[in-house]
Amino acid sequence: MNDPFGKERDPVGPDPEPPGIDPHGEELFREHLDKFQRIAIYRLRNPHDADDAVMNALLTMHSKIERIIAASNPIALAMKMLNDTITDYCRTSIRIKRNEQLVAEMPAVSYLMELGRYDELDRAMEELEIVSPLQAMCVQLYHLIGLPYDQVAEIAEIAEISVAAAKTNAYRGRKQLGRMLKELPVEQGDS
Repeated sequence: MNDPFGKERDPVGPDPEPPGIDPHGEELFREHLDKFQRIAIYRLRNPHDADDAVMNALLTMHSKIERIIAASNPIALAMKMLNDTITDYCRTSIRIKRNEQLVAEMPAVSYLMELGRYDELDRAMEELEIVSPLQAMCVQLYHLIGLPYDQVAEIAEIAEISVAAAKTNAYRGRKQLGRMLKELPVEQGDS
């Protein structure tokens, strides 16, 4: 018995309002969104994949916003969630790619050369992360992600160290990364 005029009493009550974003959480997201995207682009090498990963991370952060805001270092917790989401995104992409068929079109040589340079940097960064994870984090945030020099305080906050330690770790990490790049063995490709 539907009442087309809406005079029938609703036994359940009105629909609940959808939950909104905490204003502090929205401010956190807006303030650090560009940084989140640069980190995702650096790790995934593809802006479209990076956007997807950041949106997935923001959904996770939104569901746990009270926890993030209550943390002693909210940005560090948000960055951990972002990095975990990027890792999950990579794993999912690999599973999907195993089921895809290759296309006949080859990528351009310039694109392959660019990827080759990233490969050397990635191998050196993996080595640096093993030898000195703190230096690797500071190098990634300062030099590779592109945070300006006046935002070293943000790097220090994310890494939970002092500003002077962040500058020192970024400098030493960059020097050590340069040495590692020079010492990398040259891989022989197919001839």
